[in-house]
Amino acid sequence: MLITPLHLDIVRSYHALHLLALPRSHWVIFGLHLFLLAAIGTQQGLLVDKEALKYTGCASAVLRGDLHDLGGNYLKYAAYVLFLVPFVAVGKVWPVVVAQVLLGILASEALGRLTERTTANMGLGRLAMALFLLCPLIQQWALALYTEHFFTCMSVLFVERLDRHRHFTVTVITLGLITLFARPVGMFFVAPATFWIFRDRVPTALRPWLLPVGCGLLFAVAFFILPVKTAQLAPIATGQVIAGVDGTGSPGPFGTTLANAQLHLYADVGPWEWLRITGQRARSLFTLTRAYFSPLHNGLAAIWYLLYPLALLGLVRWHRRHLVAVACTTLCLNTLLIAFTHDEWSGRFLVPLLPCIILLAVCGVQKPTGQAKRA
Repeated sequence: MLITPLHLDIVRSYHALHLLALPRSHWVIFGLHLFLLAAIGTQQGLLVDKEALKYTGCASAVLRGDLHDLGGNYLKYAAYVLFLVPFVAVGKVWPVVVAQVLLGILASEALGRLTERTTANMGLGRLAMALFLLCPLIQQWALALYTEHFFTCMSVLFVERLDRHRHFTVTVITLGLITLFARPVGMFFVAPATFWIFRDRVPTALRPWLLPVGCGLLFAVAFFILPVKTAQLAPIATGQVIAGVDGTGSPGPFGTTLANAQLHLYADVGPWEWLRITGQRARSLFTLTRAYFSPLHNGLAAIWYLLYPLALLGLVRWHRRHLVAVACTTLCLNTLLIAFTHDEWSGRFLVPLLPCIILLAVCGVQKPTGQAKRA
């Protein structure tokens, strides 16, 4: 039999996955993870200022018995504020970071279990875990008192537990509520998994439509009905791709919903410019580099572009698997949201989506087999 380079690549890939499945690979990954955190900490330190001060300030108010901000301005971040309360009570920052690092390890193992259940391959599960723990785009937020890392971890833990039980236990409901109230976009992570689980409870003819129609209605409510503060609508209505930067539209009354702000922008700039801005916003969400980042930062971030073609391949190969459909729907909802709103200067809106991309990319490494779990 003729041995081709393709055969050699398959053998090497199988051998690498076999090594990842070994128990000792866990410790190697954890060691590299701690080294990465140390490198990030040396470079950026702990981020405990700016937005972090808002959350710790609200946590301090909760300790004093003042729940006004928690139930008002910070309701959409309430889960993270409550997470900070015991640490603010002792007046220490480092325990928060330790807790977030441990939470990240738990989330990485949950992502590994999700991937392993989908692909029936322990090596691929371990690969997903490693990518999560060794991704600086995710791990830099473990050293910050911002919501990104906490929210990312909780969303993974919620989906994994729901996928494991396939019904709503107390733990699943608790994780879902924490995810829902950790960031304003929580509903776009909780809803896809929830709709998919409910598909078994509707007539067979309606099951293929439950996920897209349910999530479409949810997005329509967020876009046309939910009220948004004027200050948050201004970047949308003035055509800013990244909030606070440039913008081509004119100021004026924006109404109270995302749809109002979009209509204002459309009327102001016309259809072609509106399409260009919308496309730029969606593209910006998945852009890992920024002109104002250092060459080293951009170089390290650009490596992770390799996940994108693998994720597309994973979507094609594994599109019949239920978890792949949930991940794809989550990505689509959040992409639409950014396309119709705006991106953020540091690119952190992408961070909670990276587990979905990692799952799809790891699935893209191999074709489905007969042992792989079907939807």
